[in-house]
Amino acid sequence: MSASLKDLSARSSYYQARLTLIFILLAVILEGALAGYWLFFLEPKLEGEITAYSKSLSQAQAEILALDLSEQEGELRLDRLTLAMDKILLFRLPQSERPFTRQIRLEIDQDALAVADERLDFSRGEESPANSEEIAIPLYCPTTKELLGIAIFSNNQEILFDLMQNVRAKFTFGSSLIVLILIGVWFIVIRLGRRLSAYANDLARAQQTTQQIIASLQDMRIVMDSDGLILEVNPYTLHLLGYSEGDMAGRHISEFMTDHGFFKETHLEHFKSTFIMNNREKIFIAKDGSQRQVMISGAYLAPDQGKFSGIICMAKDISALKEAERKLEEKRVQMEHQGRLSALGEMATGMAHEINQPLYIIRLAADCLADFFTGQGEKGEAAQDVDKIQDQVKRATSIITNMRSFARASDGHLARHNVAEPINLALSFFREQFRQHAITFSEEIAPDLPRAQIDPQKIEQIVVNLLTNARHAVLARQEQEGDPAYVPKITTRLSGVDEALVFAVEDNGIGMAKETKERCLEPFYTTKEVGQGTGLGLSIIHGIISEMDMSLEIDSEPNQGSCFRVIIRPVATA
Repeated sequence: MSASLKDLSARSSYYQARLTLIFILLAVILEGALAGYWLFFLEPKLEGEITAYSKSLSQAQAEILALDLSEQEGELRLDRLTLAMDKILLFRLPQSERPFTRQIRLEIDQDALAVADERLDFSRGEESPANSEEIAIPLYCPTTKELLGIAIFSNNQEILFDLMQNVRAKFTFGSSLIVLILIGVWFIVIRLGRRLSAYANDLARAQQTTQQIIASLQDMRIVMDSDGLILEVNPYTLHLLGYSEGDMAGRHISEFMTDHGFFKETHLEHFKSTFIMNNREKIFIAKDGSQRQVMISGAYLAPDQGKFSGIICMAKDISALKEAERKLEEKRVQMEHQGRLSALGEMATGMAHEINQPLYIIRLAADCLADFFTGQGEKGEAAQDVDKIQDQVKRATSIITNMRSFARASDGHLARHNVAEPINLALSFFREQFRQHAITFSEEIAPDLPRAQIDPQKIEQIVVNLLTNARHAVLARQEQEGDPAYVPKITTRLSGVDEALVFAVEDNGIGMAKETKERCLEPFYTTKEVGQGTGLGLSIIHGIISEMDMSLEIDSEPNQGSCFRVIIRPVATA
């Protein structure tokens, strides 16, 4: 295209010279045609029409004289005839102040009118007028059609010449105007040609600059024919993969990729039907055998006469990004574990104070009392109370055991499990806390639910984080409102809905505004005060849910509460 633009610019001057010559020839031919049209057609026609006009006017004037003569009743009255002739002599055309008729001569038939012989012929007007044309018109009586005489009009040729000159001037002006319009058109065309040449130069320079910019981009650019054979590669591609242009030209793009079906057969046919390929992660093989992971997109080049001329692919090296993602994933797993430990530490602090210190004393005393009552054979109310004490000690031991299980790091393995088991384990950490904070807590777990492919420890992490957030939400609202009538409530549900398991945590706490709801899954985003949270709880939940192919739904309104629903796809029951 750049060569075409330069060629257009180079030929522009040649075409401008040709156009100038063509316009000159057109002007000469047009002027010659107009001159010939005037000399050989229009001027003779105008002369004939002016002569006919002069004769017609004289004919009309003669009819006036014939009327006056016919009204003499056989006797000529010179006063009336003279007045009629003077009126004719006074007639002037609107375009001129000169008289149209300069002299009128009458030759009267003595048989038609009774007049003396010496008075049969007389004239009015100028004597021997110059530049005049004589027109003889017979005079007939309007009623009897009898010949009364002949009127000879000497019409002013100068007036007729003026008329001819006026028409000639208008014709000359019109023809000159046409030539001026032609010159104006030529001027506009030349200006447009010069602008086109300037635009072509600018486009050529812009295209050259664009090509230089594209060549310097830190992205791969590969141009192929419609079969995927490489036609052109940019320098960055050669630098990234370590090949020379000769190594890649003419070879199929799939030869340099781990995906050997790329732009072949089915993939190529699908691409030809959609005309575009958006953001596919592929791996290129460098000359030294190393692999480069890229994000590649492709599109057809502009069609040429209905046929697609080729394919262009743009690719960005994302190897460093993928390595960063891998490290970020490692950090995220570490953060998950740290989050579990943080939650476990928060719960253990309260529980240790309530359980660990008196646990051994209670257990020792209960065992001693049990031995005593057994030795005495006592089975009364006191002995039963000792049994209850031992049961509570066992319950405390179970809680400690659950905490140890929760603290263990997950191996990330998914297997079929009863989802209710890890949920119940996590709930056991909160029942006593909710009771101490006067939070109404209800659990609704449906029986006989199908198993699901899960990591139990990650399910526990999800439940712990959701309940921790719910507790913070209801306590925050209770503190903000200070209303004794407000009863903080948290409800957990596990049910089967539309071939899926739904675990929901619902509270009547402070809720979330629209902006908070949209950003709550972002890492480190928190509305809590400094020191009260890291902003990682929901982010970790979102990461875990994505890993296990689950989904999360959030409903929340300010001061109305929130509901978090985790959608779990169960596996078929065995």
